[in-house]
Amino acid sequence: MTRIAVALLLLAAAAHAAAEGAFKQGAVGTRAYRLYVPERAAAGPLPLVIALHGCFQTPEDFALGTRLNGAAERRGLLVLYPAQRPRDNASRCWNWFERDHQSRTGGGEVAEILAIVQEVARQHPVAPERTIALGLSAGGFMAVNLLCAAPDVVSGVGVAAGGPYRCGLGADGALRCLRGLGLDGAASAAACLAASGRRSLSVRASLWHGALDTVVAPTNLTALETMFAWLAGMASGTTERREGAVHALYRDGAGRPVIEAWLVAGLGHAWSGGDPRGTHAVPWGPSATDRMLDFLLP
Repeated sequence: MTRIAVALLLLAAAAHAAAEGAFKQGAVGTRAYRLYVPERAAAGPLPLVIALHGCFQTPEDFALGTRLNGAAERRGLLVLYPAQRPRDNASRCWNWFERDHQSRTGGGEVAEILAIVQEVARQHPVAPERTIALGLSAGGFMAVNLLCAAPDVVSGVGVAAGGPYRCGLGADGALRCLRGLGLDGAASAAACLAASGRRSLSVRASLWHGALDTVVAPTNLTALETMFAWLAGMASGTTERREGAVHALYRDGAGRPVIEAWLVAGLGHAWSGGDPRGTHAVPWGPSATDRMLDFLLP
C-alpha cells in the first residue's frame, strides 16, 4: 500500500470518528464494500444511499471528499460504498461503457452492486422506495446504469461529472462521450427505457457539473437533462442563478420537482462543497452532498 493510500485511510478514519457511526467492511463474492451505519439510527427502516467513487478513488477516499458519512449521521441514512477492483480496471474506474456492465443480468458490475444492496437489506431494514445512487465521474455514469437497469431498486440518482446512459460503447465510445461528442439525450432516454423494460420512468435526479471540467465535457450535463426530461415526459424547466451556479429545475404535471441540474461556475472535475482532503473535492461551491440528499430524499 502506498503512503498516499495509507494517508487517505487515516483521514477517512478520522472523518468516520467524527461521524460516530459504524464504518463497516464487507464483501459479496469478490466484490468488497464499506457500509456506514449511523449511531443514532431511527428504530424503523432507513433510506439507503449507494455511493459510487470515481476513477483512482476508493470508498474511503470518496467518503472523505463527499462528507457523506457525516450527512448520513445527521439524517439517519445507510451509505453503501461498493469498491472497484484494480484487476477489473487498472484506474479503479467503473466500466460503465461496456454492455456487460449496463444490465442487471450476466454477472457484470451492475449485477454485483445490486447483490450487495440485497445483502445490506438482509442485514439492515431499508425503507421501501428510498434507495438512491450517487456517483462522481465514472461513478456517476454507473449510477445512471443502475437506475436504467433496476428502477425497481433505485428511485433516484445524484450524478456529478457524469453523463447519459449508453452515450458511448467500448473504450473509443467512452472517450467520445467524455469529450462531449455525439451526445443524444433523447436516444439515451430510449435506451434507458429499453433496459428498464418499462414504457416510462418516474424518478428523481440531481445532476451536477463543473463549468471548467476538462475530463468530462460539460455538454454531458445538457444531455443528462434532456435524457431525464424525456423520461419524465417534460419539455422544459426553469433556470436561475443560485449559490454561484446556474440551477435548472423541472417539475412534473402535479408541480412536484423531479429533476434539478447545477452548472457550477469555476468548478473543474470535482465534487462541489466537499472536503479537500479527499481527491476530486473542493470546499467551495454549493454542497453537492447536502443538495442531492435534500432533493432526492425529501
